[in-house]
Amino acid sequence: MYILEPNPDEEATKALIGQIEEFMGKQGVSIEGTDPWGKRRLAYRIGRHTEGYYVLSRLKAEAEAISELERRLRVTDGVLRFLTVRVDKEQGKLERRKARKAAREQARRERRRRKAAASEQAAAPEADSPESAKSTESAAEVE
Repeated sequence: MYILEPNPDEEATKALIGQIEEFMGKQGVSIEGTDPWGKRRLAYRIGRHTEGYYVLSRLKAEAEAISELERRLRVTDGVLRFLTVRVDKEQGKLERRKARKAAREQARRERRRRKAAASEQAAAPEADSPESAKSTESAAEVE
């Protein structure tokens, strides 16, 4: 994640993001996704800025490429702060486990919904159907 100066010019901000991503590509960094969060209020003042333009990038890279990227972000004008966080393999496993659990829960809810709909149809009063009215009339004639 990096925080850029909150330029009033949106095009300048997008150009800086493009410049940073271009540098990442030259370093052999694989960019899995970039989410611009937009302008947000900073937790504390950085220089004269009370707001910043937040950008979250998910990357895959070697340690050398990340250290060079951090060095480059330190000296780039327009970057107020940055933070690099390593996501462990265990985190990926945890996310996959959560996704599987959510899928199982969704399937269970769907089965319950179908079962409730089927029992509702079976329990519906037969008097509403024309066939049941005929059978009721014929039963009354037999008596």
